[in-house]
Amino acid sequence: MIFKRAKKASPTIAVTLPQIKQAVRQFEADMPDPINRTVLINEDKSIDVDRLKRYLGGIPEQKFFMSRETFEIFEEKDKLIPYYLDMVQSAVDNYISDTGKLPLLEDAWLPEVHYRLLSTERYLKETPPFPLYITEEEMMLTHRPEHFE
Repeated sequence: MIFKRAKKASPTIAVTLPQIKQAVRQFEADMPDPINRTVLINEDKSIDVDRLKRYLGGIPEQKFFMSRETFEIFEEKDKLIPYYLDMVQSAVDNYISDTGKLPLLEDAWLPEVHYRLLSTERYLKETPPFPLYITEEEMMLTHRPEHFE
């Protein structure tokens, strides 16, 4: 008869956004190349915190989410942001690859993504409920207009 050792449950702990970001950076630093932080992202964009418990000292009480495209990390209240960031980043990348142009709103004060153009051209299947902007750093998206100040 084989007995299985009962798994000791990890304690749930309160974790701040800066703490989870630090744990993700440490996880990535400890991994051999070519493994990066994207291995922590579940299908729903949540972070597999079970793999971070050794850096945090337990399992966070709340969920955190990460964009696969930009690596930005969000609290649960902002969980839609990484979903839309990834969807629109892919659409923008494909549009630029196909046309050589940036899909930007004309006469906009900031480099805001032109959702209608991307939808009309069939690059985007869903329109985010908030604006996204194209940064100069590798044409990555951001949801924060203060990024340009």
